[in-house]
Amino acid sequence: MPSSQIVIISRDRRLLAMTLAAAFVIGCGGAQTEPQHSGSRLAQAGSVVKQDQPKAAPTSSAPAELPTFGETQQMVDRERTLGDLFEQASSKPFEEAPMILAADNSTTPKIDEERVAASGIRKIEGEHLTLYTDLPQAPAIEELPDVFDAAIPQWSEYFGVDAKSVESWQQIGYLMREKARFVTAGLLPESLPPFLNGFQQGNELWLYEQPSDYYRRHLLLHEGTHGFMKRFLGGAGPPWYMEGTAELFGTHRWQDQQLLLRWFPVDKELVSHWGRIKVVQDDFRSGAGKALEDVLRYDKTAHLQVEPYAWCWAAAVFFDSHPAYRDRFREFRKFAPDDTLSFSQRFYDTFKADWPSITRQWHVFVANIDYGFDIAREAIDPKEASELPNDGATVTITANRGWQSTGILLSAGTKYKLEASGRYQLGDKPKIWWCEPNGVTIRYHKGLPLGVLIGAIVDESAVDGGALPLVAPKEIGLGGEYPIDASGTLYLRVNDSPTELEDNAGSLEVRIVKVPA
Repeated sequence: MPSSQIVIISRDRRLLAMTLAAAFVIGCGGAQTEPQHSGSRLAQAGSVVKQDQPKAAPTSSAPAELPTFGETQQMVDRERTLGDLFEQASSKPFEEAPMILAADNSTTPKIDEERVAASGIRKIEGEHLTLYTDLPQAPAIEELPDVFDAAIPQWSEYFGVDAKSVESWQQIGYLMREKARFVTAGLLPESLPPFLNGFQQGNELWLYEQPSDYYRRHLLLHEGTHGFMKRFLGGAGPPWYMEGTAELFGTHRWQDQQLLLRWFPVDKELVSHWGRIKVVQDDFRSGAGKALEDVLRYDKTAHLQVEPYAWCWAAAVFFDSHPAYRDRFREFRKFAPDDTLSFSQRFYDTFKADWPSITRQWHVFVANIDYGFDIAREAIDPKEASELPNDGATVTITANRGWQSTGILLSAGTKYKLEASGRYQLGDKPKIWWCEPNGVTIRYHKGLPLGVLIGAIVDESAVDGGALPLVAPKEIGLGGEYPIDASGTLYLRVNDSPTELEDNAGSLEVRIVKVPA
């Protein structure tokens, strides 16, 4: 299937441009842990990058083209693009859109129950889901309607839908092991578009059987999210938002008959065959990581591949979990009926003032993503930076947070002295693990002692947000004298995994002074 061409334009004026995508809707998929890479993807030919040696991102000296983490695609179409439409649209302010409660225009399918039973298909009924399947009885199958019912209150609360409006909502699902049975029973229409693993339309959703109980539930919740958004929001937005939100709600914990949606997995064994984190890790390490702009460019054909599901989930969970961005991200449910690039342009414009910081934090996120990644603790608080006072300054660095801006600008060609002191906690089991700024050498993270003070100088005016130094930081420890080659803001943190910050406590102080020439 032909892929859409992509036109890259200046970040300073408009976010992105894309040739018109194919107008059909595709289904959902992606249980593979090894991604099937599309030949048309950006940065496919990027060089291999080791975990501790990430590929350099473009700097502010790059040409006026939107950068990606890997290679930058050439401008392939200089004719009229949606970028031109963005320029026209930018002259008119976006109007606030009210929350839409969509009319229920879908009809309940007529099902020949005798024909269905004769095809070897049985029915499991719940309050909001009637499930037809050719799978034999098993607890993990029989409980699927209960899982679906447990999601209803969480969907309603998140999307701001009155619970009474949802009381009578029903979906009919088809969980298929042998496709032919459902064709014979008239439950799999030929009119459906091709889909990898799941598809939702009207009052119905279709699921192919999956290799794990977790991923079967995940796919059901993913498709259920589509159905809920279309019915009660009037739509599900453009591909990145539609699939990212469905992945956000599909990623769940089901334990003791209790359901938790929008859960960030803490262990790959708990999300068997999901594989989204591995896709992002592999892409980044091969030099093919996606900038947020790449994700917002996905068209309606992209999700015939596994890879985009991972990146759309990553974008959705990043914005939904970040304390500075989550409220604005969640407001976009109001615009769900808009599935065009106008939605993405509105999204970009809403965050435009923060985009350099967003780009920087996104880069750090995908470079370090792992099970249990704590997005909230890794969030970087913005801070106005200024020159170091003549008599120096002392800053406090918290042990249970990620990168922290000191708010101090260091100048190229100048030497600075840093002195760190303090005692802080790196863990509390089986007992408190104390640490000082030089770290503990019985355990390492990213090739440096655990808990050691590390630093980076960030050019916050760079096109890419100046993220690279935060991905490849320098060891500071107790301190020393440091000549500065490039000007920028000093960032500091203790060296620890983004998945293990919760049990840290305490802080250290860093004294910063200029060294006389």
